[in-house]
Amino acid sequence: MGVRGLTTYIAANAERYLEPFELHDCDLVIDGDNLCFQLYVRSEAGMGAFGGNYDNFYRAVLDFFALLRKCSIRPWVLLDGGYEACKLKTVRQRMLGRIQFIKHVKVGSNRLLIPLLMREVFVDALRAIKVPFMRCLFEADNEIAVLARKLDCPVLSYDSDFYIHNVRYIPYVTLSHKVYRKTIQNEENFQIELVSKKAKVKSKLLAKEGTSEILPEQIQESYNYLDCSLYTIENLIGSAHKLKPEMLPLFATLLGNDYIERRILKTFYASMTVGKTNRKVPREKRKILGILRWLQHHTVQSATNTILGQIKERNRQKLKRQLRGAMHGYNCEECDSFEYFGFEEESQYDDVEEADEDVMLEEDRAEKQLNALESGNSAGQVETTENQETDFFEGEEDDEQDNSENDNNEEQTEDEDDGETDNGEVDEDAPVEDPDLEDTFEWEDWVVDLFRAGRTPRFVMDLYRSGLYINYPQVEDIHKPDSNALCYDLLKLIFALLMNGKKRQSFRYLTRCQKVTQFRWMKFYDVTLPDNLKYDPHKPKNLSLFKALLESLSTDSGLLEAVKLLPPNLRLYFLSIVYWANKCSDVTSIHVHTLIVCLMQLLVIDKHLSNRKRDVKVFLTNYKSNLESMKRTYKKVELKEETLTKNLIAELCKKVSKIEAILSYDLFINFFHINERQTRKHAEFDRFLAHTFAQLQAVTLNMFTLNALLQHPFESCKMYELYNGLFTHNVYHAMKIRTDPINYLEGTIYRYSGTMMIIHRLLFDWVRAAVPQLESRLETKRLTKTALKPKITKPGERKLEVVANDCIDADLLESSEDDGEGFSDLNNQFSQLLQIS
Repeated sequence: MGVRGLTTYIAANAERYLEPFELHDCDLVIDGDNLCFQLYVRSEAGMGAFGGNYDNFYRAVLDFFALLRKCSIRPWVLLDGGYEACKLKTVRQRMLGRIQFIKHVKVGSNRLLIPLLMREVFVDALRAIKVPFMRCLFEADNEIAVLARKLDCPVLSYDSDFYIHNVRYIPYVTLSHKVYRKTIQNEENFQIELVSKKAKVKSKLLAKEGTSEILPEQIQESYNYLDCSLYTIENLIGSAHKLKPEMLPLFATLLGNDYIERRILKTFYASMTVGKTNRKVPREKRKILGILRWLQHHTVQSATNTILGQIKERNRQKLKRQLRGAMHGYNCEECDSFEYFGFEEESQYDDVEEADEDVMLEEDRAEKQLNALESGNSAGQVETTENQETDFFEGEEDDEQDNSENDNNEEQTEDEDDGETDNGEVDEDAPVEDPDLEDTFEWEDWVVDLFRAGRTPRFVMDLYRSGLYINYPQVEDIHKPDSNALCYDLLKLIFALLMNGKKRQSFRYLTRCQKVTQFRWMKFYDVTLPDNLKYDPHKPKNLSLFKALLESLSTDSGLLEAVKLLPPNLRLYFLSIVYWANKCSDVTSIHVHTLIVCLMQLLVIDKHLSNRKRDVKVFLTNYKSNLESMKRTYKKVELKEETLTKNLIAELCKKVSKIEAILSYDLFINFFHINERQTRKHAEFDRFLAHTFAQLQAVTLNMFTLNALLQHPFESCKMYELYNGLFTHNVYHAMKIRTDPINYLEGTIYRYSGTMMIIHRLLFDWVRAAVPQLESRLETKRLTKTALKPKITKPGERKLEVVANDCIDADLLESSEDDGEGFSDLNNQFSQLLQIS
């Protein structure tokens, strides 16, 4: 949810509010979505333009939890779910900022855009290393805080909300990614070592207290730990501010969060004065200090009376609801994850429960005060401290006016449309959700179980509960429809499955506009399952319904039989490729070749590599002495025609030797790096290609969701084994300039591995059989690119007649020979240099 300005304030006063802490041998509750983003930032610096290097991110997640395991830390990960109604305005603002950034995105930009499938890769990593996790139905902050209190352990996140929650909080940015070992003989004699990541390398001694050497038999205690900083609520409300804990939720709402609109409190801020201040102190810091001082002279009742008395009457009921919701969120003690993770209430938690009861009593008292407050009867004046000399919030009113103007501009964008509804209609009104819907909505167990287990993306909860789909744009071409527009049919099927047996038949769709940096609302009506199709969510591996749904989209009826010839881990992905290639006319055989090369690297070559950091220097250091000898002694497998059978590809993959993999990786490794020319000041970014691959990711996500709702008739796509955005961009640009891609694959890409070339050809032939128009698309695009544009003649200038492609015009070739003129190959920019000699 976020409390405005609080993170900056705490960071500026870290020595006062944060304490050094050694994290080891304990439980740790983790804000999953926040950690997911932080690890992506750490692993993908400068890579945001390419749409996701999922293999790098996957390894970063594994490495992080390996650090926790070395320090005997037991992680419990909670993930965010759907958006609450109060968050919708924040979502629109973030989307607008993201659209504006996408329009000007450049290679090497430090700002990152969340790739579409990042959260699914994060869940795959958690599942692979057996880290317990749960996806909450809505925002996870309250659940995280309650679970941490019940387990009496710290929280790891980077969210200012946890400065207000009564928990021990570790800001992620303070956590070291290095493991230290502390060996203690006594208080006066101990030493600290940096534990090397390599088992054979000796630990490095960093610090030592005492002069005597610690012998093994003298060790009193020894443990590994992660260095970090710890925050507790007492640091904020201690003797300096004397603020009661029950006032903290009100403090957070006054600072501003996603529940409270700041412009509603404009009058309150303007009338609030609290004494002398240093004008050199930033306004946000003055505001925090001022609210802390003001609240320490109030109770919850007197503070709420004063606040409500200073706002317009028409806003009071709304603000009362928002205050109640915000305060309930900070004080809530309901915890589904405690039972989900298998914990049971025991006597060791009795003291905690008694403390929680006190908090709940205060919460009930505050709620009764809010309910008893009637509009117009509590219009009190703002109470102030003594010696009121300086307007503490000078300039706040102007700031709020600016915010108000931005709000008005934002509201105008909701109704804007580019005239294309794409089978939907523009929704003139922004979605309004009934605040009492939470109490009346009927949750189905199968949906809740599927969602909590992380088997579906988080957008499923928005569709299911609110009939809303929020389409955050990827890195794409803003002049084209959004990349998810290709998936409307799949999205309708997903919604129809979720609404099976329910009355709702329409949903709203929030996305970007075409050509302009704004967002728009669309609405899809009469969304139901095809006639004569029945859906049983409890039926395992509902393949027959999956087949019927694909046939309803006019997909080849024999496709599901043909896909059985592929390995199980590739079937759903290749179904997505076929859907993408059929729906998108921009997809050519070069795109498909590129994707196959990428999965060969990630799925086959990487299996034989001990180091996958993609560092050329490290690779050469490890293999330089052996590469030349490998090249001299290696005998390439002869290419032969193979007929695809059920287990053939899996058998061929096993035959790829380590030498083949290393020699091929020597050719591939440069594809994992940004070309220097791409980072130049005026270098152009290929948005057309980025948009095409963004469409593939959108299709894959929707296929992934459809597969999950049908109880996994296919194995889920593991994108960390299939897709790397930077790699695919580089391979595509290397292949598109080749006149014969197959020869380039045989002679360069798979120069040292005939086996991988055979696998590549089998996979490509399978796609080409399902999408026969691929080759014709490629020829058409090549003719278009090589065609000469008619020259505009000036008055008095002789007009030359130009044919579409003189390279293949026989008459023109004959006349050129007769005239003694040299032949000019338009596919070779250097061909005319031959005429000079």
